[in-house]
Amino acid sequence: MDSMDNMTAEAFLKPRLAALVSEAEAAGYSQDVTIALLISLLDTMTFPLTPDQRSVQGGAA
Repeated sequence: MDSMDNMTAEAFLKPRLAALVSEAEAAGYSQDVTIALLISLLDTMTFPLTPDQRSVQGGAA
């Protein structure tokens, strides 16, 4: 049985996104900036990223 059968994508992602936004706020980024950047990244990134792309993308952030 697939573990996703019992969990919606929203229930899976929402706590992770909330934690990410909270960590960004603790690092000094406003919630608005963090959310805008996440939206921008989702609009411009292609999935799945290769390991090389992940390190380049992460280094640019």
